[in-house]
Amino acid sequence: RAALSRHSRYFEAMFFGGTRESSEKHIVIRGVEAETFQVLLEFTRSATVLIMPHNVTRLLETADFLQFERVKRMCEKFLERELHVSNCLSLMAYAQCFACAELHASALSVALTHWTEVITQEEFEMLPKDTLLELLQSDDLFVPREDVVFETVLKWIMHDPATREQDFLDLMGQVRVTFLSLSFLDILVKQSKHPGEKDPSARLLEKLNRCPPLRWRSMELSPGTSRSYETLYVLGGKHDKEQQELFQFQPKTGTWHLCSPLQRRNLIQYAVAAVGDEKGDVYGGVQRLDVEKDVWDVISVSPLPSVQLSSPASPLARYDLSVTALNGALYTIGGGAFRFDMDTDEWTRVDEECLTPKFFLGCCTVNGQIYLLAQRQGNVALPNMVLFDPYTD
Repeated sequence: RAALSRHSRYFEAMFFGGTRESSEKHIVIRGVEAETFQVLLEFTRSATVLIMPHNVTRLLETADFLQFERVKRMCEKFLERELHVSNCLSLMAYAQCFACAELHASALSVALTHWTEVITQEEFEMLPKDTLLELLQSDDLFVPREDVVFETVLKWIMHDPATREQDFLDLMGQVRVTFLSLSFLDILVKQSKHPGEKDPSARLLEKLNRCPPLRWRSMELSPGTSRSYETLYVLGGKHDKEQQELFQFQPKTGTWHLCSPLQRRNLIQYAVAAVGDEKGDVYGGVQRLDVEKDVWDVISVSPLPSVQLSSPASPLARYDLSVTALNGALYTIGGGAFRFDMDTDEWTRVDEECLTPKFFLGCCTVNGQIYLLAQRQGNVALPNMVLFDPYTD
């Protein structure tokens, strides 16, 4: 009883809160499977729990009911690693049911940054109207053009026009009409002039033409800006130059733009690197600097054996690391790829052919996707860029 109470507020209240159960020898807990409870009981002894795809939801729900917060959090992190465009909407709803705030935030981020893929999934067709409304309202909805948002509404309505047509104007009000392309508007105008009784979409367009949403007619209600999205900046060049070139990459359009160069004159340069110990070991783990205490802490050890710098190159070599963060996890790339969960201190190998065994000069996260720049081959950097999307690849 003491062990259960240390890990669960539910049992703490039951055994030490003056309730009737505190003095009983046999207690019946209804609605809890014996097998799942046995896993939680083992956790109180060993502080470890085996989470698998077949038991994660039962374990999370039982941990939530019995208030095993640590186990619930571990299950939540497991589901975060399973996020994909095909399940992000259902995991959003699931996370909301069981108050998994971080899982909900991660699933929402995947949905917003991968919208064009999400709307092709079966889950999208069953999305509740209120959830769709919330997603379409977001400034962070990443779409190549606002036309996609218009098409999204039509697609959702047409899945069940008999019951969903009443929500048409309300949802269309979330389309930022001032940012629709002229070519798309031209097509809509032509379709609305020839509504056919056998074509529900044409009838909806004619309805939209007769009675546009209030948000389209009111400057105060209509958003004055387009949806926000991130861009990528690349800074580099020769060290003996007084200027370093700066380029901006627009993921939305796939275009590069030359920006104002960085003036290097009288500039003090700072760098952070992991060089290992005096033996030449590299990739020894992850360290974190507490800026208030000015102290470094080792927060994780590498999942692989260290590699000597003097040894021949091998598929398991770990050096020239590029690191970026995505949805609360670190991705390390260099001779291979790993995902480090900072909450659970877990390393997971990322098995992707485009990453193993390769090295890149830099990487960063933009709009929920990882961009890797300039693959290195010996002393040569290739003029290429690799896009890695852990939620679709």
